[in-house]
Amino acid sequence: MNDRCSSLVLGDINIDFSIYANSYPPEGGEIQGERSFFRMGGSGCNTACLLQKLGIPTFLSANIGADVFAQYALEQINIAGLDPFLIHQNTDEKTGFFMILVTPGAQRTMFGDRGANALPFQLDRVLDKLNDTDHLHVSGYNILGKKQFEVVRQIILQAKNIGKTISLDPGYVSAHKVKERIFTLLPYIDIFMPSTIECDLLAGSVDEKDRINFLLDRGCTAVVLKQSEQGSRFVSHQVDITVPAVSIEDSTFYDSTGAGDCFNAGFLFGFLNSEAYKDALRLGNAAGFALITNPHGVQDILQSEHLNADLLALYKS
Repeated sequence: MNDRCSSLVLGDINIDFSIYANSYPPEGGEIQGERSFFRMGGSGCNTACLLQKLGIPTFLSANIGADVFAQYALEQINIAGLDPFLIHQNTDEKTGFFMILVTPGAQRTMFGDRGANALPFQLDRVLDKLNDTDHLHVSGYNILGKKQFEVVRQIILQAKNIGKTISLDPGYVSAHKVKERIFTLLPYIDIFMPSTIECDLLAGSVDEKDRINFLLDRGCTAVVLKQSEQGSRFVSHQVDITVPAVSIEDSTFYDSTGAGDCFNAGFLFGFLNSEAYKDALRLGNAAGFALITNPHGVQDILQSEHLNADLLALYKS
């Protein structure tokens, strides 16, 4: 591994409250959950924590409030080994909070309050730290606000100017609500990482190859498409590689929340260590599978004593 390889993630920090139930209640109805638990979440936070755990020194830029949830998040970030230098506590805001209803098949329905995640990043501090890292990863949820978008855009432009590689996960809500902002960023993006649903939202319901070409024509260097149970796909103007999902008989699927974020970390770990694209896809698939098959998601993965070996074992299955 290249010890100098490091990353900076522009992300979000949420506290997720997950409730597991057999069905979704009707509007105005009620249902009793089978179990529930709190955990730290957020698209960028999940990716940053897992990158750090895998051995990529990572900084996370994010906003939290000054409440009890913020203290819990900072404790978990410390456990993950992330440097909190770019995590800003805001005394007048709440920490992001999401309630997640998980129904059979690990399907989740989410209700959230972004809280402090809606604030722009501290531009000067992020730009200063950018000089010390090799790669910039951006969570698309941080371009929902106009001021946020302008700050993120400045950071991406500076990263490109000083020769950093850049990846972007658009996120469902941003792909749905602010697709034009995503399009303005694509010419600066080396690795664009949508899910199949997000690809549909951005490029329309046409043939998948046409959707990917639409995104490539908008300027990104490559599209890494997260295809859920179908696996993943890397496409550039020169390369088109598909890798099937990990499939292990009798596996129990708990919750898909954060699976795409973990895929991002697995893929980027391979990419930043100069693995072949096929191998990076396999590592991404393994990380996503590990998330879904652990009952407490990211928290379980971060407690693994041999995570790299565990992912390699899944990679080879």
